[in-house]
Amino acid sequence: MKQMKDLRWRLLLLFVPLAFLVSCDDDDDNSDPNLGRLTAQEFVQRAAVSDMFEIETGNMALQKSTMQEVRDFATEIVADHTASSQELMALAQQKNLQVPTALPQDKQAIIIRLNGKTGVDFDKDFADVQEEAHEDAVELFEQAVEDLEDAELRAFAQKILPTLRMHLEHARELDDMTDAL
Repeated sequence: MKQMKDLRWRLLLLFVPLAFLVSCDDDDDNSDPNLGRLTAQEFVQRAAVSDMFEIETGNMALQKSTMQEVRDFATEIVADHTASSQELMALAQQKNLQVPTALPQDKQAIIIRLNGKTGVDFDKDFADVQEEAHEDAVELFEQAVEDLEDAELRAFAQKILPTLRMHLEHARELDDMTDAL
């Protein structure tokens, strides 16, 4: 009986400090409100990569695709992303923000993979890639509309967002179409 009582006290002494540790509030009221927010530089970098990737893969589809629907979509994305890229570069230059000149390795790997495919295999992979790329782009631009402090970049993101959503819808339709092949 006494051993059981001693064990309870020891357990209590062991868990009381733990309870205080767990109950500590980690949310500092004076923490940086911008922590985790999208910066202008980060947005420009990611949006420029998105445009470059869409233009490059779109041009590839114009050369390699066997489906008219894929070529039509490729024409659409090359034109729209070329226009948004030019506008983004002008804004970035005006604000002295760095614009990438090459695609990162993960995007290069996708291009190499697509380049190695032909016919229906290319069309299916291209549609998958476009759906994922446009999901990422829509997410980025939605975040930019909410997070960016720079009013001009926020307005740019708001302006481009409907086009990206339309591309995403077309990419999904194309993906469904190519999956059926």
